[in-house]
Amino acid sequence: MLRKIPFDTSGPILERFALSEEAAGAASAELEPEAALGALYKGEHMVDMANFFAHGMPPREGVCWAVAVLREMRPEMSAADKEILALAEKWIKDPQEAVRIRLMEEAESRDSEDPIFWLCNAVAWNGSGSMAPKDGPVVLPPIGLYASALLGAVGLLGGTTEESLKALHESAYRWGMNVAQGGWPNLAD
Repeated sequence: MLRKIPFDTSGPILERFALSEEAAGAASAELEPEAALGALYKGEHMVDMANFFAHGMPPREGVCWAVAVLREMRPEMSAADKEILALAEKWIKDPQEAVRIRLMEEAESRDSEDPIFWLCNAVAWNGSGSMAPKDGPVVLPPIGLYASALLGAVGLLGGTTEESLKALHESAYRWGMNVAQGGWPNLAD
């Protein structure tokens, strides 16, 4: 059993999102999560595999997974992007409301085609606080909204070439399994 996706079967996870038609035969509700993820990976069902990780892991672990994939797929990034990833890592270690709000505000300054926009929203929408402006009424995100943001954070890293999509598929699986088994990549104690 995966430590951070602690279900006996994939059923509870597959209830949270719809598999694509192509992947429907690869993963079923009866499979253990590890077997379902392996089948989605081997079948090259990248979006379904990423959805499974995003919906199967708790928010902090999901953000940790997305940060690890971002760091691997974008080794060269601006100082501002590195600062935001460090802030997300700070939130993973100690999920303070001030950091969540800072990342939510950062998302507002970014384009929706930017994976870091979605990473910031995954933190902002994790369910621990309001997604409305600071001075507005409390508006809690729908359950699991952070998982959709995680999919955006990881999914937008693929590029347009077959080689870059394959690299993303491998990275997302490897780091996803690392986190699902209890690892915290890139986080020094």
